[in-house]
Amino acid sequence: MRPELVWRFFWRELKRMDVLIMVLAIALAVASVVSLARFAEVLNQAFDRKGASFLAADLVLRSSQPLDQAVEKAIQASPLDKSHQTRFTTMLIHGDAMQLAAVAAVDAHYPLRGQLKVADSPFGTKVVTGHGPGAGSIWLDSRLAQALGAKLGDKVELGYASLKVERFLIEAPDLGLNLFATAPPALMNEADLAATKVIQPGSRVGWRWLFRGDAKALKQLEARFKDQLPPGAEFTDIHRSNSPIGTALDRARRFLLLSSLLGVLLAAVAIGVAARRFCDAHVETVALIKALGGSRNKVVALFAGQMGLVLVLGSLLGLALGLGLVQGLLAQYGALLPAELPPPTAEPLWLGMAVGALCTAAFAAWPLWRLLKVPPIRVWREGEGGDGGGRTHYLLVLAALFGVIYLFTGDLNLTWAVGAGVGAAALAVGLCSYVLLRLLGRTRSIGGAWRLAVAGLQRRRGASLVQLGSFTLALMLMLLVQLIQHDLLADWQKSLPDDAPNYFVVNVAPDEVAPVKAFLAGHGSSASDLYPVVRARLTAINGEALRQGDEEPAQGKAPQRGGRVGIDRELNLTWRTDLPPQNKLVQGSWWQAGGGKAVSVEEGVAKRLGIKLGDELAFRLGGEDFSAPVTSIRKVDWQSMQPNFFMIFSPAVLKDFPASYIASFHLADDQRPALGTLLRDHPTLTLIDVDAILGQIRSLINQVALALRFVWLLVSAAALLVLLAAVQASLDERRRDLGVLRTLGASNRSLRQALGLEFLLLGGLAGLMAGLCSQLSLYLLQTRVLDLPVNLHWPLSLLALVGGALGVAIPALLRLWPLLRRAPLRLIRS
Repeated sequence: MRPELVWRFFWRELKRMDVLIMVLAIALAVASVVSLARFAEVLNQAFDRKGASFLAADLVLRSSQPLDQAVEKAIQASPLDKSHQTRFTTMLIHGDAMQLAAVAAVDAHYPLRGQLKVADSPFGTKVVTGHGPGAGSIWLDSRLAQALGAKLGDKVELGYASLKVERFLIEAPDLGLNLFATAPPALMNEADLAATKVIQPGSRVGWRWLFRGDAKALKQLEARFKDQLPPGAEFTDIHRSNSPIGTALDRARRFLLLSSLLGVLLAAVAIGVAARRFCDAHVETVALIKALGGSRNKVVALFAGQMGLVLVLGSLLGLALGLGLVQGLLAQYGALLPAELPPPTAEPLWLGMAVGALCTAAFAAWPLWRLLKVPPIRVWREGEGGDGGGRTHYLLVLAALFGVIYLFTGDLNLTWAVGAGVGAAALAVGLCSYVLLRLLGRTRSIGGAWRLAVAGLQRRRGASLVQLGSFTLALMLMLLVQLIQHDLLADWQKSLPDDAPNYFVVNVAPDEVAPVKAFLAGHGSSASDLYPVVRARLTAINGEALRQGDEEPAQGKAPQRGGRVGIDRELNLTWRTDLPPQNKLVQGSWWQAGGGKAVSVEEGVAKRLGIKLGDELAFRLGGEDFSAPVTSIRKVDWQSMQPNFFMIFSPAVLKDFPASYIASFHLADDQRPALGTLLRDHPTLTLIDVDAILGQIRSLINQVALALRFVWLLVSAAALLVLLAAVQASLDERRRDLGVLRTLGASNRSLRQALGLEFLLLGGLAGLMAGLCSQLSLYLLQTRVLDLPVNLHWPLSLLALVGGALGVAIPALLRLWPLLRRAPLRLIRS
């Protein structure tokens, strides 16, 4: 086959609507992947930077033991930006006042991420500084300074050293956010650490290495040293740090990933419908070529060349459109993004082209196979040959969908979940469509335009099934993106209302509970329940001693090593009579007031340690051992900004142990100066300000909302292409039917009514099924993917019925309207 013939044939075919739809669908798929992948790079960096600002680094190595000297030297030789700090708890002395403090000895490079904010007086005006305290000086937290009565320039004794109060610490990236901290923080220079002589054999000390750099270099560093660390040492980042920010970052990524993926899948469906229409329209052309002596290879060359040119043109348009969309997005959301954007990479470009090529090859394979099997006799006998290969086509399409999902997400588990969901939805929609069309066939007796509409659906049953399935999937995915954008995002926002707790008060003595409640009530604030807290170590399960070696568990994560491994630290335990409001029982039952010994376990810890109902848990508090049976397992809302616990006991177990109390509360900005009075009256209290965390999470929600608006536009465009491709697929048959009916005397009015009813029926049925399927998908997303409370909207199914009917009928009638204006003879000849 001569190349110029392929080229001429391509330009002629480009004027056809089905070819144009295929080009636009490929362009939209490529543009979606390119723009969203590039925008995701920028958003990921923005999210990571915000999250890293709460760790003071991109990656942190934490250890309760000194690292091997060889490892220390290798880390120091690393080209990454790094900082070292030593953490310990000790007494600070100023005059006659003494106060326990959580001290962090930092070097000159701290912090690598985030900002240090200081003031010249306790609770004074914040000033941002780019470095920590100099040698011979110390920065005291405002609460610590008030407890010691220290002023600017005073000397504070720390061990054998005397350090000058240089600044007052208002905010530090990775200090002061431990809700169960036993002491307020202080910063000193690591150069003064040796002079203090506070670190002795047996001292409880934590060492940290902070790192900053690109993701690839950080992964290489972690992989290099992971197996050389002492027991209890671990690498962590914001996604592994068991924090509200880390959870919010992961949830934001899932929102964007799922929404974007729906648009790409819709574009793939449009490619498939248009490709089938393109091949069906050329059956007679292939038969004629073969009848005139053309070989099979020439047919392959001609139509494979057409598909190749369609793919190239669509990909080039998609690349240009995708890069243009990226620039528009960056310009619109620039204020929300980092000042230094990551350099562009080639990954979004090849990813977009790969998705476009994969969809085109898989969805066009079966129609092209049918073309190759068309016999020359088809020129004289319509309907001869042209079938076969259906099962192979479905396998190719299924493999292509899995390939597209995996290329786009890079997550095998998510690929299986989404692929299985889409496959199950397609199968259910196909079966329901078949049953509904059969039921409609029994209503022909109504007569008039209804009879013509139903007869048309029955006569084109195969095309009607394709159209109904395509419309349903398009509407369902549009509804899902809309629900994710407005409903699920609103649920996320509701979990952080404007009056969400912005302070935690800890270390409240039993005799201070009443005064603290009275203070908060007097300043327009109400606290959560005050929870008693004791610290104890889990030592055995059902009499089996636990092997220590892991840190406190992250929410719901699986163990890293085999066997019954315990938690290598003391847990914060509480007791109460009733179930906390932000907790939900998933197994067992809550104890009754005045009941015996019992413990309730958070479901993530229960899964990690293999704890089941009825297990006996043994603990050690100081030198005393106690135990209790597990009577319930709870699901905890970790985003509630309320005190949450892994273990909650019945009062009969812990009420006789000495405890301090913890609570969270919301305080308006104009009431914050009164906190100084509270701390002066109760100097042992510790206040933790979490406004910064709330602000970052709300900022993430706003950024996700803006990005989802863009995603919804892409999904809507893909759904419109699916609609046009489905209507175009039956255009030839409709043209012939209209010509015959017009010749037999049918009026334009009756034909318009029949067409309108036909597409209203298709759209209404598609909308109803889309509404029901979207609710099921919403439930699965809320419970399995996004960890949000179940909140379904069944009335939406009825609205989807009306919206689907109008949304399908109006564009379809606009596309078919010119056919109603043509003469019958012209329709038959065309």
